[in-house]
Amino acid sequence: MATTEEILKAAKDLGKLISTHKAAEKFEQAVKAIEADTDAQRILTDYQRQAQTIAEKQANHQPIEVDDKQKLEKLQQQVARNKALRDFQMAQMDYMDLMRRIDEAMTGSAPEPAAAPAPLTNPDLAQG
Repeated sequence: MATTEEILKAAKDLGKLISTHKAAEKFEQAVKAIEADTDAQRILTDYQRQAQTIAEKQANHQPIEVDDKQKLEKLQQQVARNKALRDFQMAQMDYMDLMRRIDEAMTGSAPEPAAAPAPLTNPDLAQG
């Protein structure tokens, strides 16, 4: 039977291994790029605020005004045009796919990896 210490050591080793994966490295780089880009930070903050406003109105059964929808759409377009945010979204998807695959491997909840990567996965990172 494994001890708590053995399990924690294995978890720490897995964390170190994950941090050296291409997806984790690209995700860390993307986070740093956003931290250095005040325009990206502003766009992301504005987008999150507007999305939260709409979600709160929906939860409270309040009408969503056309202006609210237009503002969110405009912010979505700004997110799409910002290179740092686009790169972050791609890196985030790849990292989350890695985490999902690790979780599935640990729980045994999915069959062995399929021959083709998931459609939203960056193929350069899928086999890494």
